[in-house]
Amino acid sequence: MTAVIVLVIAAFLTSAMSGMVGMGGGMMLLATIFCFLPHSEAIPTHAAVQLASNSTRMAVFVRNVHWATLGRFLVGVVPGGTLGILLLVTVGAADKSEPYLKLAVGAYVLVAAHLPKRRSGSAGGTWWDFPLLGAVAGTAALTVGAVGPLIAPLFARRDFPKERLVATKAACQILLHVVKIPVFLWIRSFDYTRLGAITLAMIAVVIPGTLLGKRLLRSVSEDRFVVIYRVALTVAGLKVLAWDGLYALLASG
Repeated sequence: MTAVIVLVIAAFLTSAMSGMVGMGGGMMLLATIFCFLPHSEAIPTHAAVQLASNSTRMAVFVRNVHWATLGRFLVGVVPGGTLGILLLVTVGAADKSEPYLKLAVGAYVLVAAHLPKRRSGSAGGTWWDFPLLGAVAGTAALTVGAVGPLIAPLFARRDFPKERLVATKAACQILLHVVKIPVFLWIRSFDYTRLGAITLAMIAVVIPGTLLGKRLLRSVSEDRFVVIYRVALTVAGLKVLAWDGLYALLASG
């Protein structure tokens, strides 16, 4: 019961964080879930909760979604997700290689988060950036887990208003969870009664948490939002690089 209470509180707080900043909450929630559930159960539970969280976020900001960006991201998710499924089925959980992947992701987030924006055309970007990101994220979503920090830096390099950034990133992440959930349900066996009850309890609080995050976002100026977003990216990058990557390698010997 203690574990359920902790997970429900974490789901509420992290959904509020993501509702305001657009990122960080999913990674923090996954780290909390890993404290109580094994990898095979943590990934689909996290995906289901995040699907509800991102869907709520997209719903409340639906007028701000940049549909062209979502379409370009989808172009990459299809082949990326297919590759991720093949890797998951044939190789299984990449326990030995995962710390190295986290090192690379953490380094990428830290570098990309602080690169200067393009001075012109940054909202549209190049034709290949989001398709490429969708392919990488589609593969990583099935093997690594939380990929919010992976896709966040590219959004930070766009001149999106804060609401558009939060809404479009949420829509892109929905695509990843839609791919992830049925795959894990297909290849893994679960105690659906126990896991379903935990998941539903967490989903029940992400909706009010997201609405709280939206209210907080309204009180944040555009300039302050950029600062908060970059700070969140930096913290996420350091966490993935140092804890998930370097520490995991040292702990494994």
